[in-house]
Formats: sequence, structure tokens, C-alpha cells
Amino acid sequence: MRVVLLGSDTELGRAIREYYDNDFDFDWLEIPCHEVISRLSSSSVLDDTFCDAIIDAHSLRSASQNDYDEYLERLDVLLSNESCPLFYMLSGVQVFLGEKESSYLETDEPDARSRFAKRLIAAEQKVLTSERHIIIRTGWLFSGAQDDFIANTINLVRSGAPIEFHDTAIGCPTPVSDVARVLLSVVKQRHYGALNTGVYHYCCSEEISWMGLVEAVLTTASQFDDTAHSALENMGDTASALEMATDIKRQSLSCRKIFGHYGIKQRSWRPVLRALIKELHRFPSA
Repeated sequence: MRVVLLGSDTELGRAIREYYDNDFDFDWLEIPCHEVISRLSSSSVLDDTFCDAIIDAHSLRSASQNDYDEYLERLDVLLSNESCPLFYMLSGVQVFLGEKESSYLETDEPDARSRFAKRLIAAEQKVLTSERHIIIRTGWLFSGAQDDFIANTINLVRSGAPIEFHDTAIGCPTPVSDVARVLLSVVKQRHYGALNTGVYHYCCSEEISWMGLVEAVLTTASQFDDTAHSALENMGDTASALEMATDIKRQSLSCRKIFGHYGIKQRSWRPVLRALIKELHRFPSA
């Protein structure tokens, strides 16, 4: 199966390639973010005579960039072509405002108003103009990369900076490696005859507040670094803010549909979080 990977240099893109690096069912054409627009403009490989699927790992990283509007124009042309291969877009819970009291369903209307969210929504709408394609929305992504929330928190602890996160959002942390597992399972099943398409949600199984996630990071990090234990002890007043909060945003997703259609079960994010933090302390400069 020949697959074009847009955004191969993003955290998601790298996770997708690494997850199936030794799977010879896949033959990859990798396109990093800075080449995506030019390749969409001029490439003859983005049709079904060359490849079986196109994966968009570009949008979640690049929707806030100034040239994303140009990407949307090129995407529109690509998707309107009758020879366009099956297209898989990775989107996120950011398309929702967070005012719903329960987890978001695939049938809920995206209503977020930020520039980033509006651009993701615009891309989703283009993908959904054809019933052949698939969108997978996911939760709070983490990877352990240096510009990642997990790594940034660890670096704050190491530098002795105060840890003060007052965001009262509630959601489901999800490692990029788990998104790779889910996406490529769907791609394979489609390749071998599965017919279900449209919007799907996937995130890990445990809902947690943003401040609770900070606490989970510090609790794990304290096994390797005494300064993390001190930072954790100082979080008491910050954590109590959640109990007092009246404006809590729920950014979690219902994942029943993807289980019903593709048999994909949710996993816990905690084992991956522990492994990543352990790795960050083994190789501090990684």
C-alpha cells in the first residue's frame, strides 16, 4: 500500500512512520510541512494511480500558520479531483468550544471561534465534501518532544521556575503513538475492504483536568527528581482553584463510533506518560 504522509516532520508524522516502520504493507512518500503546499501545487503523485491513501498530519501543526489558507485552496483542488486517493485528516477536539457538559459526539457541530479552530473546521468541511474520506479528531496530544507540554513542564521543574497552571479545562491526554496505532488500523481496514467513512473520534480513556495532568507529570517526575516533588507539594493552592472554578471547559470526545465501526478500543495514557518521563530523565537533552 502506497501512502503519502503530509507533515512527516511533525510529532504526529514521526509517530506514524515509527509505529509502522517495519510493516512492509506500507510504502511511504514523506512530505515535510515546508514542502506540503508546493507538492500539492505541482505533484503528480497525489492521485490514485500512484498512491492508495493520503494522510494529513500537517493541519494540526500548521493551521495557525500564515500560509495555511493557501494550503486550504490547494486541498480544495486536490479533493475535487476524481482521481484523489482516500484522504485521512487528523483533526482535534479544538474544533469544539468546550461548553457541552458531556463528551462530544461525531454528530456535534464544531463551534470553536479561534483562528486555529476555524481553519481546522474549514479543512474538515472540504474533506467531507466527498463521502469517501475520513476525519479522525483526537484529544490533548503529547509526545515528549522539546516543545511539548510534558517536556516543557519537566524543564520548568529543572530550572526551578514556579509551576502555575490555572487552566480549568477537562479532557483526555492522548500520546501521538496511540493516534498512530488507531489511524493506521483504520487505513489498513479501509484498504482491505472496510466501507465506513466520515468523522470519527479517538482519545485515551481517562478524563482529567489540565491541572490534574500537571500533577500527574510531577508525581511521575518526582520518582527521578527531588525538585519535582517540591513542585508537587507547592501545587496545593493551584489545584484547589479547580474546585472553585465556575467556567470549566470540557474537551473530551466520545469514542463509541470508532469502536463500533472499526473495533478500536481506547487505551490509558498513563503508561505512555510514565515511559516518556522516564526517558526524559534518562536523556535530559533529548
